[in-house]
Amino acid sequence: MPSSVEFENHYRSSEKLVELLKKDRGKLEPRVGAGIIDGFHSDYPLLRLTALDALGARRAKKTATLGQDEAAQRLAGRVMAGRGAIKGGKLNKEIQTRAGVGRPMNTKTVKTVLDGAQALVEAYTQFPNELRSVGILPADIEQIQALSAALSTKDSMQEQAKLTSMELTRQRNAALKRVKDAISVIIGAAGMQFVDDPDRLALYQAILPTTKNSAKPAAPKA
Repeated sequence: MPSSVEFENHYRSSEKLVELLKKDRGKLEPRVGAGIIDGFHSDYPLLRLTALDALGARRAKKTATLGQDEAAQRLAGRVMAGRGAIKGGKLNKEIQTRAGVGRPMNTKTVKTVLDGAQALVEAYTQFPNELRSVGILPADIEQIQALSAALSTKDSMQEQAKLTSMELTRQRNAALKRVKDAISVIIGAAGMQFVDDPDRLALYQAILPTTKNSAKPAAPKA
């Protein structure tokens, strides 16, 4: 995946190329076609915009995930407390099974938490007197239902944030690829156009983005 440095390097290089094209577009366009230069002018600002959009989407995704994790932990805590009351009260095996006692539940997997909560609610509906006898009140069930609804909502928000982040990242990477391709084509054309004008050609060649560190100078000999 391209790094933020790569986006910034190509954005800065694009700005320099825009300045050169103000003078040379008429000379280079016959070599590359209007579509290449027009596309480049449309795409290069997207490197900055889509990078910011993608960053915002990733932050939104992270925030949504944190909210989801907190909601899952709160709900799981009440479900486990209910299971503990049922098991500690030594209710019969059928009730324990219906209530989900012993069933795996992982707060990192929302479905297992929601399924665990639903099992406890359904067990209370079927065996209200038995569950009340071990300390589970209607208010506890109502709270579990409310937390389940909240977790379902946060889960949907987190999935939407994930999809948005993925789409913006895809758009950002596509814009970068188009800009890189356009820069390569335009500079290649400049090499042909300015073959007899090395000073002008050098201005084009100098804008090529570099990602490698310059070689360190050799240590002086003693």
